[in-house]
Amino acid sequence: MTVLLLAGFAALLAAGCAPRLARAGWVVRAPGLALFVWQMLCAATLLSVVLAGLASMLHWGDADDVVCTAWRLCLDALFGHHGRPAQAVAGTGAALLVAMWARLLHAGWRVIGTERAQGRRLRTMMRLLGSRLPALDATVMPSPHPAAYLVPGGHRHVVITSGALRHLTADQVHAVMAHERAHATGRHYWLLRTVRMLHRAFPRVPMSILAHAQVCRLVELRADEVATRSNRPLTLARALVTMAETRAAGTGDATVLAVDGGDTAERLERLLRPPAPLPRATARALGVSAALLPAVPVALAVLDRCLALH
Repeated sequence: MTVLLLAGFAALLAAGCAPRLARAGWVVRAPGLALFVWQMLCAATLLSVVLAGLASMLHWGDADDVVCTAWRLCLDALFGHHGRPAQAVAGTGAALLVAMWARLLHAGWRVIGTERAQGRRLRTMMRLLGSRLPALDATVMPSPHPAAYLVPGGHRHVVITSGALRHLTADQVHAVMAHERAHATGRHYWLLRTVRMLHRAFPRVPMSILAHAQVCRLVELRADEVATRSNRPLTLARALVTMAETRAAGTGDATVLAVDGGDTAERLERLLRPPAPLPRATARALGVSAALLPAVPVALAVLDRCLALH
């Protein structure tokens, strides 16, 4: 019964909640909160699948046969000690867990490896061709095309091209730098790395596709939101237009957080017509509800074991 509840909860999150969240209008008003909700939604879904697999391998005997703790796994079912049906269910759960973790580990290895290789390449180019600009705490790379981006890795290196310094005003340059610093301080690379792993591990699963697309969209909206706290929205919008016009001639690499990323039209609309922020009560309710999502599958599993023990 617990396996079915956990599987149903995972299906509800993936097939019901994720599409609705992707279509929700409030995310534009609170992109930071929306990023948190996506994190909790993905975590709760994965946790439900993992616990469903574990529950299918729990001891198949009577409640009195459960020893030590409610979480102790018993492999008797896998060896057929509790009948063929129990062995089939336990084997399915074990196969599901092994396959899922194998795909996640392989995807993580590929994503992190790609990011590190790209980061090393960009840092080598920065040492050979770039020049430090202490006033902006950034590295200037020679290029006729206006561009700015955050280098992958934990060093928080920001690169701006000489073309950007020529084509943008001083205020626009500062707005662009604020946008990139917002990516760094918000640890957006960690968020993107997570959804890239999910997308690479499960490229045909609708939820992983949605999560990847929405997080890529929301980190840009969030960085704009933070940047406009110290810069005029119109200034950043003008810089965005200038830099987006040359996107095809820019870095062209999905692993860097460039200032002209995301949906340019949506970002311009939000900058030129800033939406009203969410009411505090609404934001607080959404945040608390999202934070509690991963606790639901845990509570279902614990309740089942407690009932079995009694």
